[in-house]
Amino acid sequence: MPRGLNSTLITELEKDSFRLCSLVFIDVGSGVRLTDYGHDITYDSNTYLSSEHLLKIGEPKESRELRVNTMSLLLSGVEQTYISLFLGNDYVNRQLLIYRAGISSAGAVIGEPFLAFDGRLTRFEITEGRNLSEVTVEAASHWADFDKKSGRLTNNNSQQQFFPDDIGFQYAANTIRDLKWGRK
Repeated sequence: MPRGLNSTLITELEKDSFRLCSLVFIDVGSGVRLTDYGHDITYDSNTYLSSEHLLKIGEPKESRELRVNTMSLLLSGVEQTYISLFLGNDYVNRQLLIYRAGISSAGAVIGEPFLAFDGRLTRFEITEGRNLSEVTVEAASHWADFDKKSGRLTNNNSQQQFFPDDIGFQYAANTIRDLKWGRK
């Protein structure tokens, strides 16, 4: 049995013709739910809005090597909602989920959608021109920050880079025992 597909969806995919749609959740602001289907889709008590402003959904790729998988969404910038959403909210490391769902002839989700991508937003870019306004949203898998070292180190060399005359961490390497912060 293929990974992540339930039997109802597998049965639907085995037919000569079937309908698939994407369900996209962007966890920015109060959260945005979009679909590339022709009308709104309700799934798991959430409504995914059909939008002609959802221009392109990148294809997630998997491999056997340990690597950071990335994904991009292309949204129309004509809908100012998306531009103000990213400019007015903290978006970095917020979740992006993309599901693929089978759709019945009545427009209902068949079985359970399968998760095609689960990542964190890394950046966005606004492209505007005479006849163009687009917002490209990029996300990466949770492995993106695996080797990242945030902030500064508590050693003398790091301190000297920012404050050359400060010798407050001169002996920090000698005191690397279990420091009890906030305890007596």
